[in-house]
Amino acid sequence: MDLPPAWEESLRELDERLSRQGSRARALAPASRAGYVRDCRRVAAWLAPRGVGSPRAITPSMLEAALREIGWGAASRRRALTALREWLAPLFDRGRSPADLIDAPRPQSTPVPRLSQDEVIAMADHMALLVTDATPRSTARALAIRDRAIVEVLYGSALRRQEVCDLVLSSLDFENELLSVVGKGGYSRTVPMTEPCVDALREWLGEGRPRLVAMSGLTAASRARVFLSRTGAALDGATVYRIVNRGLESLGRRGGPHLLRHAAATHLLEGPGGRDGAHLRVVQEFLGHSSIATTERYTGVTTKALQETLRRAHPRG
Repeated sequence: MDLPPAWEESLRELDERLSRQGSRARALAPASRAGYVRDCRRVAAWLAPRGVGSPRAITPSMLEAALREIGWGAASRRRALTALREWLAPLFDRGRSPADLIDAPRPQSTPVPRLSQDEVIAMADHMALLVTDATPRSTARALAIRDRAIVEVLYGSALRRQEVCDLVLSSLDFENELLSVVGKGGYSRTVPMTEPCVDALREWLGEGRPRLVAMSGLTAASRARVFLSRTGAALDGATVYRIVNRGLESLGRRGGPHLLRHAAATHLLEGPGGRDGAHLRVVQEFLGHSSIATTERYTGVTTKALQETLRRAHPRG
């Protein structure tokens, strides 16, 4: 939807400001920057047809009405308010923009869906069986090898969906069993790979990827990428989600890549068989969280393990 010139110009200035870093300590990732502008545009598209002449004319009550009518949930509304504060801050006195005068909804603590260690093993076995059952030297086998490697990387190295899509060949260090990723906010980290992850990646790079390249070629965008689509293009997040969801359906479950990331964090904290788990700070580094508070969200599903440790180790347990 095309907006009146005053609105379009203001949104263009927001996009340019965000590309230069805006008011943030670090520049936004391209996807986050696009999300900020998209949320602000959606609010603008609600306000402009209702007689609000420009962003400078927005009042808190108008903004509240827009947020209410758009119907965002609590998490989406918090995200939108962050974007709106970035957009409107230069147009009003410090701390007095309409977005500053609206309270963000409190985060709701919802139980994190979880996979048990046995369920992850069963899912990994299922992905490996698909490779074994596929016709040799076929596209189906190449894709099964890829899908198995994606699941092993998501769980074994606790990567985010976009981190898997953005993984490049030069980031893999097989000699030291490490891989390097650039995560949210442009933060880079180096994480270990599990032995199943290393094996799955070697099979993909040695057999699956060359077969897809031979059949479909490469695009300029995919040449350096570890994972490819069926057509040789760079892999997208929706495909990664479908791969994981199909694997979870073998367990009678549904979900996406973040469920495997949660599982990796939880299982690290629990340790094999529920004992000798990793320290929370180690898990924080592994996940690439800038705040320990974010990592602590993963501990809610390990209360039983914590209680057992307390009873075993505390002098008055």
